[in-house]
Amino acid sequence: LGRGGMATVYRAHDIRHDRPVAIKVMRPEVSAELAEDRFLREIRTTATLQHPHIVPVFDSGSADGQLFFVMPLIDGESLRDRLDRDGTLPVDEAIRLVREVADALEYAHASGILHRDLKPENVMLSRGHALLADFGIARTNDLSADDRLTQVGSSIGTPAYMSPEQATGERELGPQSDIYGLGAILFELLAGEPPFTGATAQAVLVKRFTSEAPLLRTMRRDTPRGCEAAVARALAAEPGSRFATAAEFAAALTAGAVAATAPSPSVTDRSLVVLPFSNQGTNPEDEQFSDGLTEEIITDLSRVKALRVLSRTSSMQLKGTTKTIPVLGRELNVRHALAGSVRRSGASLRITAELIDASSDTPIWAERFSGTMDDVFDVQERVAREIVRALDVTLSSAEDLQLAERLVKDARAYDLYLRAWQAIRRYGPEIDRGLEMVEQAVQIEGNTPPLRAMRAQAWFHMARSGMHAELRPLDLADAEAQALQRIAPDAGYVHMLLGCVAHERGNQREAIRNLRRALDQNPGDPDVLFQLGISLGAAGQVREELEMSDRWVANDPLSAMAWLLAGVSRWFVDRIDEAPHYIERALELDPESVIIPWALG
Repeated sequence: LGRGGMATVYRAHDIRHDRPVAIKVMRPEVSAELAEDRFLREIRTTATLQHPHIVPVFDSGSADGQLFFVMPLIDGESLRDRLDRDGTLPVDEAIRLVREVADALEYAHASGILHRDLKPENVMLSRGHALLADFGIARTNDLSADDRLTQVGSSIGTPAYMSPEQATGERELGPQSDIYGLGAILFELLAGEPPFTGATAQAVLVKRFTSEAPLLRTMRRDTPRGCEAAVARALAAEPGSRFATAAEFAAALTAGAVAATAPSPSVTDRSLVVLPFSNQGTNPEDEQFSDGLTEEIITDLSRVKALRVLSRTSSMQLKGTTKTIPVLGRELNVRHALAGSVRRSGASLRITAELIDASSDTPIWAERFSGTMDDVFDVQERVAREIVRALDVTLSSAEDLQLAERLVKDARAYDLYLRAWQAIRRYGPEIDRGLEMVEQAVQIEGNTPPLRAMRAQAWFHMARSGMHAELRPLDLADAEAQALQRIAPDAGYVHMLLGCVAHERGNQREAIRNLRRALDQNPGDPDVLFQLGISLGAAGQVREELEMSDRWVANDPLSAMAWLLAGVSRWFVDRIDEAPHYIERALELDPESVIIPWALG
């Protein structure tokens, strides 16, 4: 029936009881390592286990030096077979099956028996229920050439699922070691791969000892947060940090799951991710232009309230991805994807764009635009309007005007404007470079309100980052905000600036009021969302900050700032043990950030 690192399993017929059975015959080299009396004694112990989710042992013995034991022939398949066929399991089914295995472990642990080789191969599925097999036999060096059963020093078990203490060959193991293995199984059932992977057993173990397991929701968006937290605890490096019993782990998988779960957006016909437009030109600076064009199209589409559009920060995480559109659709919980390319040669410009149905991987709309840099605004608006039309959205009069609005009207100044904002929001020394580009744009376009607001945002970022010991940059930003309020009182960028300055001055009521107005004009804008979140926290509205940050993570799963805010929010509502996981995820998404490692520290 199958062959592994320790034994070969045969189908057989029990003549005495006239029934089909499975005989597990230990491989000769394994039998040579085992003392016959010890093996038979351990098998007799595990044969006493009588539980509805444990495969029983019928018989055992030794024949000409070959050790074997007899089990019922299960009418079904293993979890490994199921994973190989389907990839992942539905969340509810995966949790139910693992709870059944946990129940079996709880019973065995109470009898003083550890499994020590938990893995999908050792969980059988029969009539929709889980049956745990192979209790008590993984007690010698693993000699398989199979990549799932590999010899690792003197440790026993399967590298992808064994606990750190088991991997180091510690002789005294407790129930927490099995709980680790069960957590790794559930991780794979939901994510499609174990928490730690590598080309060799040694590579897997190196990762286990040098890093933490990824959070499940970064791999599977519909995982309940209660389940994610339970699995993270089960996979803790130190046994004392895990659940004390398998029953506690099982209870944690569902208890409080509703309260702990942020509302996950459903996949609607009007959900969309804009993939970074690829740069087809030869000039490295054209890369920034194509990124900027992507961001502006996202900004345009985000203003349409009937659409759910992943933000520019999430979009940019997908740059160069090799994942297929259907995979991205499932992972990001969106129905459509917009893909495109940009080729710029001197003043000439060619842009292609294609709207794809992620569920079927079929194009809905595609078009090529050719012209000059002076046509970029028309192209940007046409793409946004075509997407709106393809998704059967009716624009309000305000939305129609916003799609036609251009903050910077000269194409050259617009290019500088896009690159300046990318530099300014990085917080570090790049702010100075951003300011230089703003001044270059002013020389072309004039000292217009949008460019004045961007210059003031650079001053604000200087003050916040501590680049200047004195408050002069904040004073400059404050004075400019007040002047712009008189010139463009309804502009979203003005309310954003007013909100930022008010926050730094300690006037959170004023900050929140302005930031909400900015968000009304630019729904989903990550810069506004982050500032609003920390202003809510500073105002003591920490529950609202947490709820907002969780919604943001659910809507925008690749946004580093969303994960950062979710982590900071947890700190302020006394869920401190959860906070580092969220902030570490933010750092994974944006390793060059200045503010994220500061928050983690």
